[in-house]
Amino acid sequence: HPAHAAPSPGASGPPASLERIAAALGCRAEVIVDAQELREGGCTTGAGTFRMLTFSSDAKKRAWLTEAQAYGGTYLVGTRWSVTGPSRSALAPLRAELGGAVESGGGHGRSSRHDHAP
Repeated sequence: HPAHAAPSPGASGPPASLERIAAALGCRAEVIVDAQELREGGCTTGAGTFRMLTFSSDAKKRAWLTEAQAYGGTYLVGTRWSVTGPSRSALAPLRAELGGAVESGGGHGRSSRHDHAP
């Protein structure tokens, strides 16, 4: 039986609320959408403007990301949450606190890059 390397614990991070994400960014979330399927909020810090979304399931998160990444952008993606930020470096402190993976939308349909410098 071949040995399989286990994914690093918490690679996607735990589910996080908009309020927890905003607190980790050092701002207060202005809630734009408060629905059962998703909550969306935004805030601005010295590092730029951030858009935060939480989802009722990872499947809904992935469907949203597939659409959003077609337009480009940089995303920090965790368990049932996503944060769009101005740059990879602006998302780094949030990733250190909440976990998740940085994804970049290529603006070319469904292409995306994971954890690679642009």
